[in-house]
This record gives sequence, C-alpha cells and structure tokens, in this order.
Amino acid sequence: MEKIIIPSLLLVSDGILISDRMLKISLPLTVNDPKLLKLHTSLTSVYNRLVKNQKYSIRSPLTDQLILLDKRRNNALNAIKSIIYGISVSLIEESGKKASILYAIILKYGAKVYSMGYKEETANLISLFSDFDLPANNALLKDLGILPFYESLKAAHFAFDALCNQKSDHKTVQIVDSEAATAILTELIPAMINLLAMIELNNQFEPEKYSEAYNQLVTYINEINTTARARKTRKQNSTEPEVKMEN
Repeated sequence: MEKIIIPSLLLVSDGILISDRMLKISLPLTVNDPKLLKLHTSLTSVYNRLVKNQKYSIRSPLTDQLILLDKRRNNALNAIKSIIYGISVSLIEESGKKASILYAIILKYGAKVYSMGYKEETANLISLFSDFDLPANNALLKDLGILPFYESLKAAHFAFDALCNQKSDHKTVQIVDSEAATAILTELIPAMINLLAMIELNNQFEPEKYSEAYNQLVTYINEINTTARARKTRKQNSTEPEVKMEN
C-alpha cells in the first residue's frame, strides 16, 4: 500500500479528524465483514480515548527522547534484519542455511514492528530476544559473525524500555484517569493504517462495494497531509536564529 498516512506530519487534531472520517465512512462496510468490523472497533476504542483525553495533551519532556530511541531501536532491527537476509540469499550454502533459520525468526516477530504501537513492538522484540538467546540460535549468530549487531539491538531496546518506564512514572503525577493525547496518537496511527489497508485490500476484490469509500478516504487524508505539510513549512520558515545579547 502506498504510504498515505504519514505519522511525522500528524498532530493530535489531525489524528482525530482523520479517524473520525474513517470511522464514519467505513461503518456501513462493516456489515457482514467481521475482519473490517474488528479493525473498526479497535480504531473506535483508541479514537474515543483520544477525544476524551485531548484536553490533557501535556507533552512530556521525555517524548522527543523516546521517539529518538525508538528510531534507534528500529534502525538496529533493520540493520540485523538486512544482514541476515543478505546472508540467507548468498551463494555460500552453509552460511545461507544458518541465516535462513534466523531470518525466519526475524519475520515471525519483527516483520511489521514499524507499524505497531510501542507496547506491541516491545512485546514482539522480547519474544525475538527469547528465541535468539536460545543456545542453538545464539551459536548461529556467533558463527555468522553478527552477534555484535544483535547485542546493539538489545542495547537499543533496553535504552528505550528504560526511558519508557521513566516516562510511565512521570505520567502518575498527571490528572487521575487521564492520558497524554500524544501517547494515544502513537496507538491511533497504526489502527488507522490497518483499517485503511483492509479497505484497500477489499477494494481490489470488490471495487463496486469499496472503491467509493476508499477513494473518499484517500482524498480526505491527502487534504490533511497537504495542510500539515504547509503548517510544517510555515513553522520552519518562521524559525529565526537566536540573537545573543552582549554583556
């Protein structure tokens, strides 16, 4: 699927606008479509939480650090994934077989972590670590000379997890029963992506039923993206260098 929903552009208000439109347009399609209904229900749940907690949208000072550490964690995973895949398709048969065993584990737990929320991504990585830490698999990592890349992934994950726990502790001082809207947005985005992807897939097989809704959603989301890009450009252009005062 072409990347239509772009997380880096979206504010909480954008997420609310898009998900609200998605839920309304896709609701009639959920009739007799249990898979779509499940995704619709999931998005509805996150959307309702976001609307409820939008007024408590207090950005934690750790949020930007957490985003950076998550990016480093993703980069580390992408690196070892690419290395293992490269070896698995190489012409060195013995190494290829060893790498194929490890790559199957990567695909099992790490193939789609980039579209997951923080909690789900962490859970999948912990499962991956459990398999990779088995003596037989750890020996394969050593034999292929990629154990340092695996250790760097674990280090990146533990750094992220530690800061994530620290941020969770900070949230306890917030208003009771409230959540930071920016945190909910990280869950909303993959829920929106999943629902849109299912509508797009269904559209390939039943365009007479799904094409109108899919095209409406794509058009609307692109409009939001255009506005968001313009907003980002204005913000960048309005940024002026700091003027130092002489003593």
